[in-house]
Amino acid sequence: MSNLKLIKNRIRSVGNTKKIAQTMRMVSAAKYAKAEKELKLVRSFGQGATQFYEIAEVNPPLKPESQLVIALTGDRGLCGAIHSGISKAIVADIEQSPKLKANTKIICVGEKNRAILSRIYPEKIIWVASDVGKKPMTFLDAGLIAEQIVQSQADNNFRQTLIYYNKFVNAASYNASAINLFEQRAIFESNKFLLYDDVSAETISCWVEFATVTMIYWLLKEGNTSEHASRMNAMENASKNAGEMIRGLILTYNRTRQAAITRELTEIISGASAVEDK
Repeated sequence: MSNLKLIKNRIRSVGNTKKIAQTMRMVSAAKYAKAEKELKLVRSFGQGATQFYEIAEVNPPLKPESQLVIALTGDRGLCGAIHSGISKAIVADIEQSPKLKANTKIICVGEKNRAILSRIYPEKIIWVASDVGKKPMTFLDAGLIAEQIVQSQADNNFRQTLIYYNKFVNAASYNASAINLFEQRAIFESNKFLLYDDVSAETISCWVEFATVTMIYWLLKEGNTSEHASRMNAMENASKNAGEMIRGLILTYNRTRQAAITRELTEIISGASAVEDK
C-alpha cells in the first residue's frame, strides 16, 4: 500500500508540473507573437546601418590585434540551449588565435552568458548589463548599452568589434550569429567612403553612435524573439514528456495495484483452503 501511495503522489506531482509547463507555454506563445511583430518593424532600421557598411565597402581588418566581443543574451532560463550556444560560438572564435585571445575583452548583455563566460574568461569581462529580458527592451535601454560599448571602444582602441546574437529564423529555429560593429576609423579607411562629398568627421561620429544604438536594439529584438520561441518549444516538449511520464506511472500503478489484489486473493483462498482441510 505504501508503494501505491508513493506512485500516486508521483502522478500528482508530475501532473502539476505538466500544468505549469502548459501555462508557461501559453504565456511564451503570447510573448512570442508580440515580439515577432515588433521584430518585423525594427529589422528595417537595423539592416539600414549594415547596408551602408556594405555599400561603402567597410571591411573588418584581416588580422586584428585586439577586439571587443559583445554577447547578447538574457537573464531568464527554461529556454533550451539558446544562451549556451552564444557562449560556445564566442569561445570557439576566441580560441582560434592565441595572439588575439590575449587582447580580447568581453561585454555581457544578460546574466546567462556572464555566468558561463566568467568561468572561462573571468579576467576578460569588462562590463555586464543585467535585467535583460525580464521586461520588453526599449530604445532607451539599447542606447545605454550602446553608450557603454562606444566608451569601451574609445578607451581601449579596439581594432575589431563583434556582436554575437541569436538570429531569429522561424518559430522552430534560430542561429547563433556574429556581426561586425564598425568604428568611425574603419569608415574613413573604407574604399568607397570618398564617394560621399562634404561629410565631416562630426557627422560620421553622430551617425556611428546612432547606428550603434539602432543595431543593438535590432539585435536585442532578434534575440528576444528567438528566446520566446525557444522557451515556447521547450515548455511544449516538457509538457509532452510529463504526459508520457504520467502514462508510464499510471501503468505501473495499475500493475502494482493488480499485484496487491492478486496477492490478497491468494492469501484469502489459501486461508480458506486451510480451514476446509481441517
